[in-house]
Parts: sequence; structure tokens; C-alpha cells
Amino acid sequence: MYFFQVAIIVPFRNRHEHLKHWLYYIHPILIRQQLDYGVYVINQDGEGVFNRAKLMNVGYLEAMKEYDYECFVFSDVDLVPLDDRNLYKCFENPRHLAVAMDKFNFHLPYQTYFGGVSSLSKQQFLKINGCPNTYWGWGGEDDDIYRRIVYRGMSISRPDAMTGKYKMVRHERDKHNEPNPKNPDKLHKTKQTMDEDGLNSLNYSVKEIVKDILFTFISVDIQGPES
Repeated sequence: MYFFQVAIIVPFRNRHEHLKHWLYYIHPILIRQQLDYGVYVINQDGEGVFNRAKLMNVGYLEAMKEYDYECFVFSDVDLVPLDDRNLYKCFENPRHLAVAMDKFNFHLPYQTYFGGVSSLSKQQFLKINGCPNTYWGWGGEDDDIYRRIVYRGMSISRPDAMTGKYKMVRHERDKHNEPNPKNPDKLHKTKQTMDEDGLNSLNYSVKEIVKDILFTFISVDIQGPES
């Protein structure tokens, strides 16, 4: 079961060289896959602490304003797929696409890993109330999303390790995206918090929308953490 109207959502800040590299490689792959797709780069405005999952929520809502997308692929800007058979589509279950990155010696770092690149249909994304908005800084948000999926009675599908190979563009850790020691503790509460922390509690404002021929660049203020 495939959904063909696909929005590719890229959480972003200060990675323009990576973006050029990623766009150069990703568009030919998506065209060969014969997708009806749009690319949305969601740029976190300002110099506050980065929040990848909140930008993913913003990408979902902003893309839906443009087109009635049925499928959402969430991708980090530094991950390029190495096999055309790794379809940027949605399936009957949420799908983890980046299963074999060179960074991890082409293996899953752990069995419940859901980071890098993933796809969820509109129905699946709504079922989990989107992503958490409370993971500021690096780490934890993809584990929270994995738990949301499981708590809603769904399972993860994956391509095989050969099909799911990715190359990661090397880079230093971004400024204002340092590991947050508070994030892992939040995972114990996902079951309690997911109904009120997600799409239904999302707060942001759009600063600018720039339409390029290859992508739509949306700068947003996602309001920093309270503490």
C-alpha cells in the first residue's frame, strides 16, 4: 500500500553547504522513483537551542497548507540514500528508511533506532499526535517518536540493510544543538505526555517563505524552551 503525494520535510539551520549537496543527489533519486513530491526545508530562525522534532511538526502543517499530502518523509539534511530501491513513500506501518548509515558501519545502532530518515502517512502522523515539541538540543526525540508509534499499536517497517544504505555528510556538531542531558529522562513519560505534547500543542510563527524551483524554504520562530 503506497501513498504517492509525498512531502519531504527537512529540519534545518545553518547547513547551506549540506543542503546544496543533499538537493543535488536527492532530486534525481525522487524523480527516478516517479513520485509526486515537494521538498520543504524548515529553517529554525535565530540562535536559540535547536529543536528537530518541533520543526518536523511545523513542516507537516506548512506542507498541508499547500497540498493535500498523504505521506511525509522526514529527513536530516546530511543523509543521502545510496540505493534507488529505498522508496521515499509511505507504507501500511511507519517506516524507518535510514537503517544502514556509513556512520554506524552500515548497521542499526540499536534495534529501536528511528533516527535520520523516516516516513509516516498523514493518518499515522495524526494517530501519534505528531512529534514531541519538548526535546530541545540533541538527542531523544526519535526514540520518543518510536515509542509513540508502539503505544498507538503500530509497528515499524524497514528496508533491508542493502537497500537502506546511507552516506552521511561529515560535519561538526552544530552550535546550539549540544546533547541535552534532560532529554533521555523524558522518554519514561512519553505514554503520559504524547496526548498533549505534539501537533495539538504546537506554537510557532512563520517569518519568511521562499519558493525555489527545487524546494520551499520556510523560516520559523519556534519559541525557545521556558527554562
